[in-house]
Amino acid sequence: MLPTLLAVFVVLVLPAPPAQAHPFGDPQTVKLAADGDHAVRVRWNVGMTDDLTWLAVHLGDAPGDRIMLDGAVRYETSDAQALASSPDLDGYLLEHIRVTAGGAPCSGSVLDKQNLVTDGVTLAFRCGRPIDRATVSVTMLTDLHPAYRTMATGPNGQRFAYSSGQPSHDWTFNMAAADSATTSKLGRSVVVQMSSMLSIVAAIAMGVVWLRRRSPRRSAKP
Repeated sequence: MLPTLLAVFVVLVLPAPPAQAHPFGDPQTVKLAADGDHAVRVRWNVGMTDDLTWLAVHLGDAPGDRIMLDGAVRYETSDAQALASSPDLDGYLLEHIRVTAGGAPCSGSVLDKQNLVTDGVTLAFRCGRPIDRATVSVTMLTDLHPAYRTMATGPNGQRFAYSSGQPSHDWTFNMAAADSATTSKLGRSVVVQMSSMLSIVAAIAMGVVWLRRRSPRRSAKP
């Protein structure tokens, strides 16, 4: 009888343990692609549906009773629907996914978030200059738990794992421009090396001429 009374006391009197996010299941994913010359398109997908519930509760778009006393999260379809229709989600996305090109931030907008479970969210970032390379930062859900990870893919097989310790990464979106820049750098390097070699050869030639002038002439035999 005493153990039962103690259990009831713990449930009714003691505060519930803090709710915990679930960062140790399937990771979030982000797919990056160029959208013309001046824009980057980002598609974010949640790793597990209970993370949507956790985010909805965090933003005030789902009731707190989705979080169990033991910290478990109970996902319901209405949670994803409420989150998709919430203007708070737009602000959260644009705060935690950012694109910078040439040192200037790109203007972001949410294009599609109707089906969070299957399609995720699509965002577009328009920049004030042609995008060859851009820095993309992703901190989705790391404010809920620092162990969250986001697996990202980009053009031409580029990959990166975002984490709370590595929130930013540089991506190449215009491979032709990047290759051209590399070729140009190699060309300049070759020119510099050839100029250096010619300078060395010229210095050696001048040294030989100087030595010949300095060497004593032999007198002719009678």
